[in-house]
Amino acid sequence: MSDQTTEATATESSDGTRPRSRRPLLFVGIAVLLVAAVVAAVLTFRAFGSSTPAEAVSATVPVKITVAHVPAKTTIGVIVTLGDGEGSEWNEAAQGALVAERRLALGGTDVALVTKNDGGTAAGGTAAVDALAKSGVAGIVVASSGSHVSGALTAAAAKGIPVVLPYAPAEKDSWSTAPAAGSISTAMTTALGDADAPLLVDLGGGAPAGLRVAHVLDGDDTADTAALATTVAERTGATSNEEDADADEKTVTPDSDAVVVSGSAQRQGAFVAALQAENVTVPVVLTPDATSPAFGAALVEAGGSLSGAFRTVGVATDDARALASDAGGRAMSAFLGGVRVLAGDQDAENLTGDQPFSAVAGAADSRSHDAVIALVRAVGSARSVEPTDVTDALAALDLDADAGIAGPALDFTRQQALGTPATVLAASAQQLGLRPASTASGDGTGSGTDAARTASLVWFDDSSTD
Repeated sequence: MSDQTTEATATESSDGTRPRSRRPLLFVGIAVLLVAAVVAAVLTFRAFGSSTPAEAVSATVPVKITVAHVPAKTTIGVIVTLGDGEGSEWNEAAQGALVAERRLALGGTDVALVTKNDGGTAAGGTAAVDALAKSGVAGIVVASSGSHVSGALTAAAAKGIPVVLPYAPAEKDSWSTAPAAGSISTAMTTALGDADAPLLVDLGGGAPAGLRVAHVLDGDDTADTAALATTVAERTGATSNEEDADADEKTVTPDSDAVVVSGSAQRQGAFVAALQAENVTVPVVLTPDATSPAFGAALVEAGGSLSGAFRTVGVATDDARALASDAGGRAMSAFLGGVRVLAGDQDAENLTGDQPFSAVAGAADSRSHDAVIALVRAVGSARSVEPTDVTDALAALDLDADAGIAGPALDFTRQQALGTPATVLAASAQQLGLRPASTASGDGTGSGTDAARTASLVWFDDSSTD
């Protein structure tokens, strides 16, 4: 383990699965064109001592999305990471791509998704792109994160195929709809508040770019999460380590007044559970990986509480956005309506065709959905599925809620398509009733208990930091 004062700097095979078939629509009538239900209950979030009542608004935006001039048999590739490799935390979130496919189908726009697994390696990403290119995809959503995605990006750039990354920074002729690194560090600084000596616990995620911390604890290769949490508890004053008069051990003097945790969603979830067990009460700030559904599942699997006082940073892409009485709120409500429609289809499957969609409906998020919508909008604008034409068209797009995306506006005239800066996010374990909860499939493809696999958090703007 290393302990030093530092200013963080920027750090940031293939198992093909079958194409999804175009099945006949099972839902007809006005009920599928509008969000089926309006949540009438008033929901109160409690963010670190403050509460903000909010009421879900009805969706006046149709669930269906129609994009003109999209050629028949348009195919979009989706690359995910299965198993427990780097980037696997986004596997279930990526299921939002299927919601885009169904909403487009409801609007008469026939699009198919082809999914490939990169195995969490650069070589796997290269092979996945090669396979997708042979399938004739017009564009690719790389629904993973980590250094290994460079393999897919390099291969796609060489073939002229446009790539949208909802969870990772852009490289090599691709576009990112994730928050920019600079805004992440700014938001994390805000989340730390008045802390003078933050302790960074590096669980493999590296040092957040530009974030200044006082101490660094290297836990990347540490398997004993409990022991690591005990060290953090001692250094933040949560426990006393009284010296035995007959021993040579020294008392640990607390030197940190906040904790920053960097690593995969799975490791962050398990570590937060360990911190809770040690009664650590100083502010705990997580990197944006925590917005993955895998964080809540790992937290519960490790015996932690979803109601803990921890924060992360990001933008409004979660279900809480549907509580806003504006265009963005209505767009998110329409997306969630699409989730309900797809979950109600007993024949609908997940991206890899090994589980029903209803098993992942609670985790399917708007970021992967919006990435698919952007690529299909580019296909319609180009009136072509030729990747180079789609690339040119995508580079001219500026999309907002009117285009069918559920999250913040995206400007693809810039490689960093998401211009909205990251803010501090707090979590609520209270479900909003706007989507069906995931049902455990019991097929052995996931990990953890049924309770962990269906656990979920709702992230929302933490107004207490304004």
